[in-house]
Amino acid sequence: MKIIKVLNNNVAIVHDRSGHEQVVSGRGLTFGKRPGDEIASTNISQTFTLQPEATVQLTQLVAEIPYPYLQVTGQIIDHAKQTGISLHRGAALTLADHLFTAVKRAKAGEVVPNVMLWDTQRFYPREYAVGQAALTMVKAQLNVSLPPDEAGFIAFHLVNAESGSARSDAAKITQLMQEMVNIVRFHFHFEPDPTTPDYCRFITHLKFFAQRLLRGEPMATVDEELLRLIMRRYQAPAACAQKISAFLSNRHGYQVTPAECGYLTLHIERLVYRAQAQ
Repeated sequence: MKIIKVLNNNVAIVHDRSGHEQVVSGRGLTFGKRPGDEIASTNISQTFTLQPEATVQLTQLVAEIPYPYLQVTGQIIDHAKQTGISLHRGAALTLADHLFTAVKRAKAGEVVPNVMLWDTQRFYPREYAVGQAALTMVKAQLNVSLPPDEAGFIAFHLVNAESGSARSDAAKITQLMQEMVNIVRFHFHFEPDPTTPDYCRFITHLKFFAQRLLRGEPMATVDEELLRLIMRRYQAPAACAQKISAFLSNRHGYQVTPAECGYLTLHIERLVYRAQAQ
């Protein structure tokens, strides 16, 4: 890779083999180097792919973040990927910036409560587990103890990055999921067990359901006869699904398709009645 601009001793803007601009980092990566020099890919620890409209701002940001934060961020991202979390390329930079700010707050004795911590633990257990591991890495690499609430904030960054877009809908998705779970709880006077596979399937369905609502992407159509059979066979879950549909329409203006309502009915039936049968 050929250096376009040296940002500091550890970071540079380069042209990759396709001629695209990237920001790369590595300890001492650019020490003694100038624009036009080559960088061996084996010396690069992290690569940041920037959107053209935000290149100037993000390039300045990555240049201002001390290298140890980029290093620990790389470890967190690698750990997340090892657990099966797929992240877009901009995830590392936004997370590094968050860690840099979080450590400054911790050193200043400032604590920011995470009002969505409980929901994050419940709806995104895999991402939250990575957040907890991240606190251990930060302590080991930077010798700073971040408060437990930060595990939730880091988890939310990962949830945001999974969407593949710069603009995050994670908070809205979590709100919708919480509202739908509450309707099921009150409709059946039922407290789901978050440790069961059926609960995990239900939460996963709600997550993608909420994403489709926000993006205006309706689920593919389902055979009408099959939908009628579902609604007739599972009347109580169907009534709950229709209650959720009405709530989403009245409160948020979302229109739930019959196919979505049918699939939601099946997930509610599995969650509620399997639990009661055990």
